Parts: sequence; C-alpha cells; structure tokens
Amino acid sequence: MVFIKYIVGLSFLLVGLNCQASFDDLFCMGGDDGCESNEVQRSEPQAILKVLPPKPAGNICVDVKGSASTAGVEQEFARKMAIRDALKLASLKSNVSVHTDQSVEQYQMTLDSARFISASKVKSFKVLKEGLESPEDLYGQTKKGALNYDVTLNVCLTEERGVCASLTGNEYQTRFAIAPVVMAHAEEARDISNLLFGYQQELERRVREKGYQNFTVLKMPIELQPNIMVAPNLSPEVLGGVRDSTGAQYLLLSVIRSLSAHSDNGYLNGAKRFYNLEVKPESRFIEVDWYVVDLMKRRTVHQARGGFDVKGDVIVGRNKPFGTSAFFSTDTGMAFHALLNQQVENTLDFLHCKPFESQVIDVRDGQYVIYLNSASGAKVGDDLAVYHKTGRPVRYNGIDLGSDELPGAFLKIKRIMPKFAVAELTAKKGIVQVGDIVKAW
Repeated sequence: MVFIKYIVGLSFLLVGLNCQASFDDLFCMGGDDGCESNEVQRSEPQAILKVLPPKPAGNICVDVKGSASTAGVEQEFARKMAIRDALKLASLKSNVSVHTDQSVEQYQMTLDSARFISASKVKSFKVLKEGLESPEDLYGQTKKGALNYDVTLNVCLTEERGVCASLTGNEYQTRFAIAPVVMAHAEEARDISNLLFGYQQELERRVREKGYQNFTVLKMPIELQPNIMVAPNLSPEVLGGVRDSTGAQYLLLSVIRSLSAHSDNGYLNGAKRFYNLEVKPESRFIEVDWYVVDLMKRRTVHQARGGFDVKGDVIVGRNKPFGTSAFFSTDTGMAFHALLNQQVENTLDFLHCKPFESQVIDVRDGQYVIYLNSASGAKVGDDLAVYHKTGRPVRYNGIDLGSDELPGAFLKIKRIMPKFAVAELTAKKGIVQVGDIVKAW
C-alpha cells in the first residue's frame, strides 16, 4: 500500500512539472524569436527589462515617387508638378478616410466611386532622387512621346494639432483687415461712449499683443438703418474695393447684436415705479457675432458668436468711455473684456496655417510684382505657384460662382518691399499675366 501511494505521488509530481513547463511556454520574455533557456534569462536580466522608446503617434516618414509629363512644358515645371504629385501620394499613407458611393439597378452596378480624404500634414520632405524616366520600356524598346520627370521624396507626415504643413507659403501670416464694428440696435448703447471705435481699437490692440503683425484696420464708417437684419455684404464691388486698398486676403466683420438692459418686476421695483423713482437695470444681455470673409473668393468662410448675461450694476455711464480702465472695471466692461479675448482667440485660431493666396498686380521687364506684404513672413528665395484663370467666369442665376484655375507657372521671390514683392519666373507652362492667382503650392 505504501508503495502504491509512492507511485501515485510521483505521478502527480511529474504532471505538475509538465504543466508548469507548458505555462512557461505562454509567457516568453525578452521579445526575441523563440524562447531562451532559464539560465540565459537569469544570466542576462537586462534583456528582459529592455524597453524600446515608443514611436510618436501620428508621425511617420515614407518614401514616395511622383511623376509628371514634360509634354509641352519646361523640364523645371514638370519637376515642380512631380513633387506635387509625390506629396499628394504621401498624404494618403496615413490617417486616410474613404468615402464610397455605390448604386445598383436591376442587379447591375451603375455607380462605384470612392473619395479619399487625408488628415495628415506634410511636416518636411527631402528629394532623394530625381530625373527623366528611362527612355526604354521593360522590353528595351524606345518609348514614344515625351518622357515623364520622376522624383523620389522622403516625406514626414504629422497629425499634430497646430502644426502647419511644411510647404512654402503655408507658414505665412495671411493678411486680414479689421472692419469698423456695427450695431443692430444703437439705442441700447446710450450709456456707453466711444463704443464702436473703441471696440475696433481693442481688437487691433489684442491682435497685436498675440504676435500677429500682418493686418490692417479699416477707418471708413459704416452706417446702418435701424431695425434691419445685419449680415456680411458679399458684393464684388465692396469686397474688391477692400482688397485693392489693403491687400488683405480676409476681412473680419463684427456686429454687436444686443446690449439690452433689464430690470425685474419685483416688489421693490414696483414700489419705485409707483412713486416715480428711478429703477436701474440689474441685468444686461451682451451678444456679438463675427464673420471672416475671404476677399479673394468673396464668400464667408467662418462665423462665430459670443455672449454673456451680466448681473449687477450694468449701466456704465458716459464718463467711462469704451476701452478705458474705468470702463473695464464695470460689470459690463468685464463681460466685454472676456468677449474681446474670445473673439481674438477664435479668429486667430481660424487664420492659423491658412494657405497664402494673392495676385500678380504688375509685370515689368520680366519681373512679376505680387501683392504680398512684408509682415507676412515671406523670405527671399521662396517659391510660389501661379494659377491661370481659364475660360469665362461661371455664372448661375445671375450669381458669379468664380472661374476655373489651373497651375501655369512657378515664381521665386527676389525682393520684398513693405507692400509688395518682386519675383522671377523659374518654370512656366503659359504666359503669366496681371490678375493671375499666386498661391502656396
């Protein structure tokens, strides 16, 4: 009997060792292929504790190839277009969303389309290899027609918030103009002096304090008829005049929608009214709309609203003009202080990284004058793309929808003056004329 118990106990011991060996197989340490022996792991514990640094999320570098035909264009122009093609292909390597559209009729596919949208931005890129493609095909035969220009790029992509795409012109401060402020109901501001002019001055001061330099302030007064709906005027005559006089790409419009003051109908106020005593408002609703208008495309591209319901001593008094320390120390002034900061932050966040766009305004002795302000951050040697307007403007129901644009040349900045820049032609497909659009490529 004792012998049988010994045999059974030995059997359980062997089964336990085999099970332990099986569990060890499931938890291999060190990250190497296969499992090392226990002796090796104990003699080199640092291999087990080694931690590789994590790869930054959303930042990858890829090698891509782009190409463009040299048919009918200069080789340098084809090179630029090949780089554009490579950058476009690189952006599809990370964080791409695919939108598909399919339809079936009578068991047959009648529509099958896909749209690819990338949220990645080019952080930097480097040309690894470039030149004309081989003149012979895979079978040793000479290719017919114009050759393609090929480039191979190493492109680093990022999804980091606030990072501008690393393309010439995207890091410029786009020029914008601050328009005079208007009020929908002027009678509500009888207790505030210097409101409209002071509000515009505060916008100017706070934008400059944020480090933004490329802006201007419009001084022309804007008059409104009472009790009308206030909205941006997008007529070509008005926006064209602002664009021509300032060189701005965007226009900031501000509308004070409400400054209404109120008092409740409580017992105490009722008694005051009965005895013809003054009843001061103890609440005020402040609401401001602001719009960013694209002067080049003549459309509203951004709209926001801010407002506060102010409680307390809300009547300011004409002896405390808007913008003074005395004004901002009042309950109404503190609400305007927060509202101005909100508007400036919101506007500058929208303008951040917006691609530069301007026009060729003159051609002199083979040099091209661009409406580009020195405060934009442009540098001598920067490359910009020229887009030709092709065909007549597209109109629908009497509305000008704009013109089709095609890339036609590339310019390099030679000199930057206070209010314009002079550039030279580096590659072209057609003739560059006054009025052609200049963009970051």
